[in-house]
Amino acid sequence: MLTAAFLWIMAAPAADTAPPVAAPEVLAPVAPPALDDSRSFWQVVIERQMIIRVPAQRSQLNNFAAPPPPRIAEVPVEWKEKKGPKCVAMRNIVGMRAVQRDSIDLITRQKQRLRAQLNRGCRALDFYAGFYMQGSKDGKLCEDRDEIHARTGAKCEIDKFRLMVPVRGDD
Repeated sequence: MLTAAFLWIMAAPAADTAPPVAAPEVLAPVAPPALDDSRSFWQVVIERQMIIRVPAQRSQLNNFAAPPPPRIAEVPVEWKEKKGPKCVAMRNIVGMRAVQRDSIDLITRQKQRLRAQLNRGCRALDFYAGFYMQGSKDGKLCEDRDEIHARTGAKCEIDKFRLMVPVRGDD
């Protein structure tokens, strides 16, 4: 009892200080306005963004590491360009290689290689570490529509896709 009295005296304000602020009123729950009220409206915005990262595979253009130890010499594969699709399903792209100055090769789950020619002024070397692409409503990466974003900050639109077909050396 003595402790409670001491705390009450210590908590009392001094004569030269302002009186304490009154406790706020208890907040009552507020119901939403009636549906027939034509002046009110409700708006809900739901945003969804999906960004897909495509890793790079080493090529002559972006291999900054020391050369690997000598192995059995592999016969280099020659590629021939053929007409490619207008769009590629984003979920099918598993990797990329920067092989020319103005284009990158996309590797798909089906082990196909598609050359994506970048628009004017874009360099494939900017994409040495891979790229990001923003998901679209149809889930496809399309030429003359979508952009790819390099980890360095560059972004480029794809002008055209070309299907790469391996050519045997004796042809």
